[in-house]
Amino acid sequence: MDRQCEIRRTVEKEILHLYGQSQDASGRAKLARLRNSIGKSDMVETYPFLFEILPESLLGRGRYLSDEERAVVCSLQLYALLQQGRAECAHIRNEKYQNLGTTLSRLRGRESKSIDRRFNSMVLADTGEEFLIQLRYLLKLFKSKDKLGTLDFSQLSSDIYCFIHWEKGKNEIRLNWSREYYRRNEEGEENDD
Repeated sequence: MDRQCEIRRTVEKEILHLYGQSQDASGRAKLARLRNSIGKSDMVETYPFLFEILPESLLGRGRYLSDEERAVVCSLQLYALLQQGRAECAHIRNEKYQNLGTTLSRLRGRESKSIDRRFNSMVLADTGEEFLIQLRYLLKLFKSKDKLGTLDFSQLSSDIYCFIHWEKGKNEIRLNWSREYYRRNEEGEENDD
C-alpha cells in the first residue's frame, strides 16, 4: 500500500475514533491536547497518542518527526481545531470532495481579495512549516465564517504529505488547489457561494 493511502486510512480511522469518544472526558482531553499542540515545536504531549495510532510503516527513524508523522499529526490537530464546539463531526468522507481549494472557495465573496491573499500565501509557501502555518490561519477563518463547514481530513492529510514531502508534490497541490479555488461554476460565476 502506498504511503498516501496509509496516511489517509490512519487519519480516517483515528478521526472516527476521536469523534466516537468526543462525549467522554478522555476524548475531549485528547482533542484539547491536539489543539494545544498546534504551532508548538515541542509536541511531546502528543507523542503517546501519535505513536500509538501510527502503523509501523509510517513511523520515522530520525531525530525529527518524519513527513508522514507530520502529515498525520497536523491533520488531526486541524480536525481538533474545527471540531471544537461542534456536536456533528467536522470530518466528512465525500466522494464529490475535490480538495481544500474547493472547500475554501466558499469563503470567497465580498472579502475575496483578503481571502485570495491568504490562500496565495499558503499555496506559494516555500517551506512545509510556512505552508502549515498559513493553512492553520485559513482553516481558523473557515471555521469562523462557515460554522457547519466540513472537510475530508483524510484527503487533506494526503495533500499535506504531498506538499511537504516532494517538490513535485508541492507543485501538484498548488495547481490542484488553485484550480478548484478559482474555478468558475457551470453558470460562469466564480466559486463564491
